Amino acid sequence: MQSFTKHNNMLINKDYLDLLKENGLDAFEALRNFNGGFLLKRNKFRSVNRIELGSRVFYLKRHFWPCRERLRSINPLQRKEDARNEWNSMLLLHSLGFNTMTPVAFGEIKSVSLPVFSLTLTENLYGAEKLETFFPKHFRPPLSDQKIRDKRAYIEKLAVLSRDLHNNGLNHQDFYLGHILVRQEDDKLFIIDVQRMHKNRAISPHDRIKDLAQLTYSAGGLGIFTKTDLLRFFHAYAGSVTLTLGFKKLAKSILLKVKKIARHDANLQRRKKRHQIK
Repeated sequence: MQSFTKHNNMLINKDYLDLLKENGLDAFEALRNFNGGFLLKRNKFRSVNRIELGSRVFYLKRHFWPCRERLRSINPLQRKEDARNEWNSMLLLHSLGFNTMTPVAFGEIKSVSLPVFSLTLTENLYGAEKLETFFPKHFRPPLSDQKIRDKRAYIEKLAVLSRDLHNNGLNHQDFYLGHILVRQEDDKLFIIDVQRMHKNRAISPHDRIKDLAQLTYSAGGLGIFTKTDLLRFFHAYAGSVTLTLGFKKLAKSILLKVKKIARHDANLQRRKKRHQIK
């Protein structure tokens, strides 16, 4: 059971407090202004830095709030995508028995109740690999009989994870294979990058379709999954050897959404190319 303490304008996991103190990273301002480590990503909304503290690795995710986004956050119906939402999502996933990132520290600044800046610090999931690289590495055809069995087992495991997530009223909203990790030593799947995840009393058809379409789209791009694999996933997700008419309609909607995602990505790539030419 994880325990947290308020310390220097942050919530800090007690198991990490001494380590952060030793490295001068136990205060909100220290992490806010941190300029070391390796920059993995930066855009107008967030940045991600990889930090090494001795033999241990951490990820510092900092969220920025442009004025437009701050005003949008006033709307109670607006789904939040900040550090607080990711922090709460991590804690919720742990409480429900899902595997996810280890929450180390969280802090935020608000101005007149509006978010201005927020951050999370998490520890690396050692020995875990993103499914978008794991599947091509281990299951590129031709496959032996054992490899086929292993591939099918992982497809079923992924389907059950997706079903359990949705049965708990959770939708990821960024549910690509790059945001699911596998650790072979204990055969566990981990859900990461959950700043957009939300809990609902019951997941809506729209959110279910969006999550599963994102997963299907990212799997299709690897070139190693067959239509039979997709059908096997749907059966495992439905928990039945036969698909009901309602689920067949759902599967059809998912495939239509996959085509929309593909068109959207193609348009983005064309715009990027035109921008590079200019």
